[in-house]
Amino acid sequence: MTDNLTKTALHATEILARAGGHVTAGQSTDFIITDITIDSRRCREDSLFVALPGAHADGHDFVVDAAKNGAAAALVSRIIEDSALQASGCIQILVGDSLQALGDLAVMGRIAHQLKGGRLVGITGSVGKTGSKEMLAHILRRMGGCHANKASFNNHVGVPLTLAALPADAPVAIQEMGMNAPGEIADLSLMAGPDIAFITRIADSHAGFFTSLAEIAAAKAEIFDGLCGLGVAVLNRDDEFFDDLSRRAKLAGAGRIISFGTGNDAEFCLLSNDTAQNSQKIEADCAGIPLTFTLGMAAPHWALNALGILAVIEALGLDVREAASHLEDFSDLPGRGAQHHGIFAHQPVTLVDDSYNAGPASMAAALSGLADTPPDIIVLSDMLELGDGTAAAHDALVPLLTSLAPRDVIVLGPQMGQMATALETACPAVTCHPANDSEQALSLLAGLIQPHDRIFIKGSNGSGAHRIANSLINELAPPPEDTTDGARRANPQEGEFHAA
Repeated sequence: MTDNLTKTALHATEILARAGGHVTAGQSTDFIITDITIDSRRCREDSLFVALPGAHADGHDFVVDAAKNGAAAALVSRIIEDSALQASGCIQILVGDSLQALGDLAVMGRIAHQLKGGRLVGITGSVGKTGSKEMLAHILRRMGGCHANKASFNNHVGVPLTLAALPADAPVAIQEMGMNAPGEIADLSLMAGPDIAFITRIADSHAGFFTSLAEIAAAKAEIFDGLCGLGVAVLNRDDEFFDDLSRRAKLAGAGRIISFGTGNDAEFCLLSNDTAQNSQKIEADCAGIPLTFTLGMAAPHWALNALGILAVIEALGLDVREAASHLEDFSDLPGRGAQHHGIFAHQPVTLVDDSYNAGPASMAAALSGLADTPPDIIVLSDMLELGDGTAAAHDALVPLLTSLAPRDVIVLGPQMGQMATALETACPAVTCHPANDSEQALSLLAGLIQPHDRIFIKGSNGSGAHRIANSLINELAPPPEDTTDGARRANPQEGEFHAA
């Protein structure tokens, strides 16, 4: 079945009404916007460029560039006087505060969506948010259509950008929500008004911003603050904070709690999952419906997230069996476990790219998931924003790596460097190689490669792992039997808005 995709189409008069702005005398208000962005480089015909002030750059300095790239209009808090801008025909919509106006566009966009009967699924959690969002979108595009946030647009800018462009006739919207501090998800949830709130799992990712896991759970529970409509919470029954999250959801007005997990008390219960090279066969009891299906993701922890997604499908009143059948061709995402095959340093290799981000929980899950096909070389960069638990979190990797017994481990960052010293003591068969930067790490990798090696790369977004992975992917030559350029991809971090 062909994907069903909903498209944005907003008339200028609707944008003016929602944002509370106006155009200067003589400018047209007869145009359609099909795209809203804050990146002038991504503007195209019928784009609305939102000029946001920032700590390092002011979007108003790029309005002319946006116009040159084809933007139909720019949302500004001060008029830009430039002959090239005037000649381009790009309309300036003047508002008092461009970020506030973007928020107003978002709120009004969601209200218009609600009035048409559209429902919204809000997704948060310490790990697995973006993968779960993409999994749900993959299913819904085959079951009537949906509108989902791009990439990891999940913060105070990414969420309103998504909602501002929300087509009123989209049957379902999906919005990921992240945070780095208490109160942030509450603001996003009140803006989005989710009918269904899905929390993947509570873990100590970005614990540097909080003093305890309980504080992280409380911050994630803010997703219930905007709960409306169906009023359903989908929660991980295996999570130690399940009871706390359930109570918080009910206090916020949730009329139903759907649980997923591995125990018999979970409504959507994982019975078994057998992992193959690039997929896994899953047996589950989904609210009394016995299901056996294939998930095109190899890492075992995605089996549980798949059940959470099927619980969301059930809450939407859709066919769970049909939804499960669409998971066979949902594969690992770039930077989150996707495999790339090619020639590097004159040798055939396989790269398992899990470099998008890392925290203790996701690192442990990823390493555990490698047990069936252990990598020959592992490349790790520091896990960041862990506060007082930083050293302990890195030390905890030693037994996981010892069980995998890779031939070589390349480490980037001071914390991984200290971990490597402990690893060589615990497992003398492993040789560790510290690198000063991503370029040196790639050079080391080129010198260590042997034919048919499997390489695994993971680390926090800011510590260099993704730069190593991207450089490696860009240098991969297609294997002789495959001359396509399928191994190459764009940097997944470019233009994204990500919070924990």
